[in-house]
Amino acid sequence: MTQAAMAETKKTAKTDKRISHHGRRIRHARLMKGYTLRQLAEVVECSESMISKLENSRLSPSLAMLHRLADALDTTVPDLLILDRDPEDGTAVTLFPADRFLKMPAQPDDDTRMVWFDRVLPFDKTGLLQVNLLHLSPGAEQPRFLQHEGEEFIFVLDGTLDVIVQDQTHPVTAGGGIHFSSMLDHRYANTGTEMVRALWVNTPPTM
Repeated sequence: MTQAAMAETKKTAKTDKRISHHGRRIRHARLMKGYTLRQLAEVVECSESMISKLENSRLSPSLAMLHRLADALDTTVPDLLILDRDPEDGTAVTLFPADRFLKMPAQPDDDTRMVWFDRVLPFDKTGLLQVNLLHLSPGAEQPRFLQHEGEEFIFVLDGTLDVIVQDQTHPVTAGGGIHFSSMLDHRYANTGTEMVRALWVNTPPTM
């Protein structure tokens, strides 16, 4: 770290003139960019500890630091400062009806489509969670391995889903779930005779 950056870090930590910001916005932008805490700290020339404190809203950044973060994360300073929705206005709570995840939807019009997703979350670009309902016809599979930043949880509602993580196959039956790091090579398949439905949760959003 340069002497100027160290001085900026100390100045930011001691100042009483705090800039209102939302730590989760910084974390969201970092995850979407695919940076670790250390990688972002190196880019903006500050300590890894400082980035962690900013993301947890335990420290407020100077305007200069906000500009450096915005440049590094391909976003803007206002996007790091402003929430699209006020959590106190009631819109931050979304209630899904009881049958939202129980009904089996009809096969898409294109009967050659063997895999499809029903988007649940996110509603907008600020969401840190991605939730989909995966529908997998018998014999369908994701042929190539996927790998990206984040983590995933899959809860199987119907059928048996084969989740292949690296070279190991994990059969997950209805009522069961699996959690793993998205950094591991992974794919999925339906080798059974029944339609598979699964609630797929991952963070940060990847599609």
